Amino acid sequence: MDSQNTSSTKLDVYEMVTTRVIELLEAGTVPWQKPWTDAGVPMNLISKRPYRGINLWLLLSLNYERNLFLTWDQLKKIGGSVNQGEHGHIVIFWKNVKKQPEELGKDGHPKTVPMLRYYKVFNIAQCRDLSKDMIEPLVTQEHDTLLECEGIIHSMPDCPVIKHMEQRAFYHIGEDYINMPKKKSFKSIEAYYSTLFHELVHSTGAEKRLGRKSITEMNEFGSEPYSIEELIAELGAAYLCSFTGILDKGIQNSAAYINGWLNKLRNDKRFIVQASGQAQRGVDCILNLPLVKDERLEVAEEVGS
Repeated sequence: MDSQNTSSTKLDVYEMVTTRVIELLEAGTVPWQKPWTDAGVPMNLISKRPYRGINLWLLLSLNYERNLFLTWDQLKKIGGSVNQGEHGHIVIFWKNVKKQPEELGKDGHPKTVPMLRYYKVFNIAQCRDLSKDMIEPLVTQEHDTLLECEGIIHSMPDCPVIKHMEQRAFYHIGEDYINMPKKKSFKSIEAYYSTLFHELVHSTGAEKRLGRKSITEMNEFGSEPYSIEELIAELGAAYLCSFTGILDKGIQNSAAYINGWLNKLRNDKRFIVQASGQAQRGVDCILNLPLVKDERLEVAEEVGS
């Protein structure tokens, strides 16, 4: 059983996360295409805070019946324990540490740099002696998914104009509009909105929104920034599809699709963490949620909260 709550060693957290995602892809599982409809969005049992960024996808991929997690310290405080043989799951966060050698800022305080760290959480299925009162029943609400899709589009602040002029989907950053093929061109209405969400996430990178360099600098097809931008849009669209309940559980991914992402991840251990943080900011922009200045804070989680 893992009792360590945080890491104080010099393990490469980027490599740990990337290795895990590579393992999933090699097994044919695409982490960002795991719906949370049946098990609920992954969240901390005590604080009720949903996990964000790459943490969301890592915890979703575990396939627990309920996506409720807590830290070792939280478990001890409530008198619970971990079942024999169970192991904790990695959750990453950013921690500001003093620069070495130490430098002073203009305010006279030591300058700090954000460092990626991790701690471990346990799913409630791995634990015992938990009060039943703490685990609220999962309420499945009936809702009109297509109305919710339209609601997201209409509630997005400064949403780009959506046109249907050409039979291809793209975001035109110069004129700030999205072009979509006509709805009847898609195999389903859910496929239409999934594609539209992808382009909406691209649009959040415009200078007047988030100013994301991976799209504002108009990078060439196949380049590293282009690939990151495509993954940002894919991750963001997957989040919005799960949010509205239209994520297709039967998605079939070709070997070429999976191998494409495998090649990117094997060549850049920071790729998936950075893209996940940027995708979370893009989603927050679309859903009109408060934004933070630094995308690295998107995966922050108070240890032991």
